Amino acid sequence: MEGREQHNQKVASVAKEIGAVLRRQARKRWETVRTADRNEGNRHVWRFQAGPGQAERFLYVTHEAMVEGENAAPALIEQLKSARLFERLHRGPETSLLLSSGGRLEPYPVN
Repeated sequence: MEGREQHNQKVASVAKEIGAVLRRQARKRWETVRTADRNEGNRHVWRFQAGPGQAERFLYVTHEAMVEGENAAPALIEQLKSARLFERLHRGPETSLLLSSGGRLEPYPVN
Protein backbone atom coordinates (compact mmCIF):
# COMPACT_ATOMS: atom_id res chain seq x y z
CA MET A 1 0.00 0.00 0.00
CA GLU A 2 2.82 2.37 0.84
CA GLY A 3 4.43 1.85 -2.58
CA ARG A 4 1.17 2.72 -4.31
CA GLU A 5 0.80 5.87 -2.21
CA GLN A 6 4.36 6.97 -3.06
CA HIS A 7 3.65 6.31 -6.74
CA ASN A 8 0.48 8.43 -6.57
CA GLN A 9 2.31 11.23 -4.75
CA LYS A 10 5.08 11.27 -7.35
CA VAL A 11 2.52 11.38 -10.19
CA ALA A 12 0.70 14.27 -8.46
CA SER A 13 3.94 16.16 -7.88
CA VAL A 14 5.13 15.71 -11.48
CA ALA A 15 1.68 16.65 -12.80
CA LYS A 16 1.71 19.86 -10.77
CA GLU A 17 5.17 20.84 -12.00
CA ILE A 18 4.45 19.98 -15.64
CA GLY A 19 1.03 21.64 -15.48
CA ALA A 20 2.49 24.98 -14.43
CA VAL A 21 4.95 24.93 -17.35
CA LEU A 22 2.29 23.80 -19.83
CA ARG A 23 -0.08 26.60 -18.80
CA ARG A 24 2.67 29.20 -19.20
CA GLN A 25 3.66 27.89 -22.62
CA ALA A 26 0.03 27.64 -23.75
CA ARG A 27 -0.55 31.31 -22.84
CA LYS A 28 2.51 32.30 -24.86
CA ARG A 29 1.19 30.37 -27.86
CA TRP A 30 -2.50 31.29 -27.76
CA GLU A 31 -2.70 34.31 -25.38
CA THR A 32 -6.26 33.61 -24.24
CA VAL A 33 -6.33 29.93 -23.41
CA ARG A 34 -8.35 27.87 -20.97
CA THR A 35 -6.60 24.87 -19.49
CA ALA A 36 -7.73 21.93 -17.41
CA ASP A 37 -6.10 18.73 -16.25
CA ARG A 38 -7.17 15.48 -14.66
CA ASN A 39 -5.92 12.07 -13.68
CA GLU A 40 -7.40 9.29 -15.83
CA GLY A 41 -6.35 5.99 -14.32
CA ASN A 42 -3.00 5.17 -15.96
CA ARG A 43 -2.40 8.59 -17.52
CA HIS A 44 -2.78 12.30 -16.91
CA VAL A 45 -4.47 14.57 -19.44
CA TRP A 46 -4.23 18.32 -20.06
CA ARG A 47 -6.86 20.11 -22.13
CA PHE A 48 -6.24 23.41 -23.93
CA GLN A 49 -8.84 25.61 -25.58
CA ALA A 50 -7.54 28.74 -27.30
CA GLY A 51 -10.87 30.58 -27.14
CA PRO A 52 -14.57 30.39 -27.84
CA GLY A 53 -15.29 28.28 -30.89
CA GLN A 54 -11.71 27.00 -31.08
CA ALA A 55 -10.95 23.28 -31.16
CA GLU A 56 -9.87 21.67 -27.92
CA ARG A 57 -6.41 20.18 -27.87
CA PHE A 58 -5.18 17.46 -25.52
CA LEU A 59 -1.91 16.15 -24.13
CA TYR A 60 -1.91 12.72 -22.51
CA VAL A 61 1.08 11.58 -20.45
CA THR A 62 1.31 8.03 -19.14
CA HIS A 63 1.93 7.59 -15.43
CA GLU A 64 4.78 5.27 -16.38
CA ALA A 65 6.52 8.19 -18.10
CA MET A 66 5.73 10.48 -15.16
CA VAL A 67 7.59 8.31 -12.64
CA GLU A 68 10.63 7.42 -14.77
CA GLY A 69 13.92 8.50 -13.26
CA GLU A 70 14.87 10.84 -10.45
CA ASN A 71 13.99 14.15 -12.12
CA ALA A 72 10.94 13.09 -14.09
CA ALA A 73 9.30 16.52 -14.47
CA PRO A 74 12.29 18.35 -15.99
CA ALA A 75 12.96 15.36 -18.27
CA LEU A 76 9.35 15.30 -19.48
CA ILE A 77 9.30 19.05 -20.03
CA GLU A 78 12.45 18.76 -22.14
CA GLN A 79 10.95 15.86 -24.13
CA LEU A 80 7.81 17.89 -24.82
CA LYS A 81 9.91 20.89 -25.85
CA SER A 82 12.14 18.90 -28.20
CA ALA A 83 9.07 17.17 -29.70
CA ARG A 84 7.59 20.65 -30.31
CA LEU A 85 4.31 19.90 -28.50
CA PHE A 86 2.63 23.27 -28.93
CA GLU A 87 3.74 23.71 -32.53
CA ARG A 88 2.22 20.33 -33.39
CA LEU A 89 -1.00 21.05 -31.51
CA HIS A 90 -1.26 24.51 -33.07
CA ARG A 91 -0.68 23.61 -36.70
CA GLY A 92 -2.40 20.19 -36.60
CA PRO A 93 -3.77 18.05 -37.94
CA GLU A 94 -3.32 16.35 -34.58
CA THR A 95 -5.41 17.70 -31.75
CA SER A 96 -4.49 14.99 -29.24
CA LEU A 97 -1.00 13.75 -28.47
CA LEU A 98 0.32 11.06 -26.13
CA LEU A 99 3.71 11.20 -24.41
CA SER A 100 4.67 7.70 -23.36
CA SER A 101 7.73 6.31 -21.62
CA GLY A 102 10.85 6.76 -23.69
CA GLY A 103 9.80 10.29 -24.68
CA ARG A 104 7.74 9.39 -27.73
CA LEU A 105 5.10 12.02 -28.56
CA GLU A 106 2.55 10.40 -30.85
CA PRO A 107 -0.93 11.18 -32.13
CA TYR A 108 -3.49 9.90 -29.66
CA PRO A 109 -6.57 8.20 -31.07
CA VAL A 110 -9.81 9.84 -29.98
CA ASN A 111 -12.67 7.40 -29.56
